Amino acid sequence: MELLKGLRILDLSHTLAGPMATMILADLGADVVKVESPFGDETRGWAPFVDSESAYFLSINRGKKSIVLNLKDPRGREILYKLVERVDVVIENYRPGVRERLGVDYETLLNYNPKIIYCSIKGFQLGSVYESKPAYDIILQALSGLMASTGEEGRPPVRVSFALFDVFTAMMAVISILSTLYADRRPCYIELPMYEVSIFSMCYIPVMYLLTGRKPRRMGSGHPSIVPYQAFMDSEGRYFIVAAANDRLWRAMCSALELNELVDDPRFKTNADRVRNRGELIPLLEKLFREKPRSYWIELLEKAGVPVAPVYEVDEVFSDEYIRESGLVVEMKHSRLGRVKQLAEPILFKGERPLSKQPPPIMGEHTIEVLRELGYSNRDIEELKKEGVVWYP
Repeated sequence: MELLKGLRILDLSHTLAGPMATMILADLGADVVKVESPFGDETRGWAPFVDSESAYFLSINRGKKSIVLNLKDPRGREILYKLVERVDVVIENYRPGVRERLGVDYETLLNYNPKIIYCSIKGFQLGSVYESKPAYDIILQALSGLMASTGEEGRPPVRVSFALFDVFTAMMAVISILSTLYADRRPCYIELPMYEVSIFSMCYIPVMYLLTGRKPRRMGSGHPSIVPYQAFMDSEGRYFIVAAANDRLWRAMCSALELNELVDDPRFKTNADRVRNRGELIPLLEKLFREKPRSYWIELLEKAGVPVAPVYEVDEVFSDEYIRESGLVVEMKHSRLGRVKQLAEPILFKGERPLSKQPPPIMGEHTIEVLRELGYSNRDIEELKKEGVVWYP
């Protein structure tokens, strides 16, 4: 499925947000050329490794051709400008000032393609007080208030285990690029400040503060507005989730658990009551749930129509019958590793998932191919490599 067939993208980004955005676009059918410095995308050096290839890099870079260019050399920039002439979209996430020094800023590239869509991902707005502040994932999780609203009271801040704000930024980049293409607004400069994306994507948490003036409590797996809606430990030390999100589900849960005396208890009768008195209710449920294994409780509550689920370890995720049958996990033939597993897009168009046939590239894998398309001879290419302008394995 190639919904974006004919769309050409030049990917000057690195790390996560930009590369994930271009991978999604590649899966949708776009032709993506990834430009790497002679040092490569920094995630190529991030553990864990599979025969010297980074699993991190492999997770977000399929569907792209990799070309290595030294943009500090005028001949490297000349090659880049030839690529710019042929593409529809450029995406970058350089530190402030770097794109100007390298000659790949929006104004410069307009000279080579006056219809370019230029998507610039930055940690913070250019010209702001934080313009030069690094924007690694943990910095954004700290500044957004996320780390102060997760974990438990009296315990250290907790970092969400993956770079979720980079992922949200990638999706916002895809939305903004496709919106610009749909509206045919060219040329166009798109700026995506990740700090703002992080706050926007937390949606009701910051808005609840803006409307009430109350800071969110750190509640572990609990919910500030719903009780019971959290993880509980079973008799084997394993966790499962109970989500009695309304009064009807609360009554169904009490009936299944033979806790009928709690249904009309004035402390717990409505959700507002339960939120107010969670300190009394939760210990009662915790004590009960520790009496039997989670498989027992899950079966019992599911029969009663109460939302419930085990808290999976990652290996359990991929053993789950739904995931095994979903088609989410696919295999591709990597040029160095052979068959490698990937996660397909979580979208189905009439039952079909969009997925690029191009596996994640090794560094500089397509340098020769791309240069030949631009008209360079084998002799030219060998000379450029010898002089450090390009690189290929």
